[in-house]
Amino acid sequence: MRNNIKYRLFQLILLVTTLLIASSCRDLFDDPLTDKETGEDINVLIVDLNFFTTRVTYNLIDAADGSLITTDAGISFSGKNANDIVTFGGLKEGNYSTSIGQLELTVDPNIDYSESDPFEFTVNVVAEDYLPMSKGVQFMEKGIKTVEIQLSKISDQEEDIYGGTISTEDGDTTFIFGVSSGGTKSLSADPGPYTINYEITLSSLLKFTDQSDSLMFHSSKEVMAAYYSDTLNFINISTQSVSNYQPWIELIKDNGISKNVIFQLLENGNLATIEVAGTLVKGLNGGTVKMIAHPNPPAPDYFGFIELSDSSDTFIDTVKVFTALGETYKLAEASGQTLCTTGTNLTFKSSVISSFSITADVYDRQVPPQLISSIKFSGNFPEETITVENTPAIPVTLVFRDNNPSFKPIPNLNIDNFCEGSATVTVEAEPNYNEYQIVLVGYCSNTPTIAVAPTYNAEFKITGSSDPWQGVNMAGGVANLLALPNTQYDYRLIWKNQYEYTTIWTEFNAKGEYTHPNESRSITSSFLPDGRIKVNIDHVFTQSICDDLNW
Repeated sequence: MRNNIKYRLFQLILLVTTLLIASSCRDLFDDPLTDKETGEDINVLIVDLNFFTTRVTYNLIDAADGSLITTDAGISFSGKNANDIVTFGGLKEGNYSTSIGQLELTVDPNIDYSESDPFEFTVNVVAEDYLPMSKGVQFMEKGIKTVEIQLSKISDQEEDIYGGTISTEDGDTTFIFGVSSGGTKSLSADPGPYTINYEITLSSLLKFTDQSDSLMFHSSKEVMAAYYSDTLNFINISTQSVSNYQPWIELIKDNGISKNVIFQLLENGNLATIEVAGTLVKGLNGGTVKMIAHPNPPAPDYFGFIELSDSSDTFIDTVKVFTALGETYKLAEASGQTLCTTGTNLTFKSSVISSFSITADVYDRQVPPQLISSIKFSGNFPEETITVENTPAIPVTLVFRDNNPSFKPIPNLNIDNFCEGSATVTVEAEPNYNEYQIVLVGYCSNTPTIAVAPTYNAEFKITGSSDPWQGVNMAGGVANLLALPNTQYDYRLIWKNQYEYTTIWTEFNAKGEYTHPNESRSITSSFLPDGRIKVNIDHVFTQSICDDLNW
């Protein structure tokens, strides 16, 4: 695989080298073959990574507020196509890391996939200060993709403590703990609570050990005497859990068959402590604790505890058996409605030439509306058509997030059937914003004769502003964007787990020439035939991109 990608790179290097000799390419890059100080010719290869047909940005989202997490995180992949996920250097790594909440990788361009043979994998995240999370993903079409993984802080876990009663059914004395009632974020029209209770049999209880590793009781008679001396406080169990997740589309296993469903994680927690007769339990010592979940009517199509099986989530049962303190559990529900592999064709239109990154929250049309999932759309104006994937055949409303300062708020869009048809999303630019084209060439710091025309995740915003970073669709080092004139902007690109920053000003004279001082790098500009200003940036990479590509 690496050799095939390298071969493509060498082909592109030869192609680009040939093109650079032509005057058209000199016009495009303002003659990068000429030394800016001496005017002498130099030999530079500009390598365009634009042959990757599917680029995927993984966003690690704090489930509580939707922001990118900023702690160290490890990311790994499993499942059918896990080995086909590679870096832009063509490498398959067992584990990836990031401390910025984002990671961009690509799909091996030699791999074909379609609706009949989709690209499937599970992304697994372990992040400092957060609970681990996995998410099943399926792609049918190539293009720019965004995968969001919701993570909950360990500190956000809430502790619940339950007392117990006694039952003598099934031939064994069983202690049944007080029932908790949780409000689900059900996708049904009338969301109802679910209930959870715990059971410990007498035979299990006799195996529990205290903090000195000694048995807590030596006979059933001793247990029952302690119970009757204080029935209300004999056993207390505590769990730590969070339930602050939004719904998403998840790939699960249903009788061994992969299936996309509208998925809701209800609880993500662990068995924290058990206290018996005022003494903390240290070890279960071969005993067990049962956690039993019950959906209250109307019951969802899928409900229960989930486990990662064959690299996809599987609903295993409504009973979770703990064999040790600290063991984790995930309780979830899902709609059994069949999702269409591909759905509505959405055409994004605007009167401006600009890249865009727009997020829409998808709601059903029940009363009250229920959130189904969130989708990020990336492309280029004036027109881009994007086909949604894994959609329900129901009427939906797309609520577009107002987090693009350069665009006016986008009205909600009603779609009668999210599995078919087409719709148009018209986007208007905010007043006083101008159109610019950025042409970025990134030079290798240790190999100045090689440069990269980036084709991966880029973002920009006004320097020092509290505005959210705006996604930029950069291909071959070229990106079109809207910006305010006479304003300083920060521009960043992600390579593996690191941002590469640069700064530009939108200050130009009447000839379209860049007028702001730029001592650290070369920035030039000129008018394009359509009247826009093209800004050429020669930037020396501080990232490890050149080392990663073995240059």
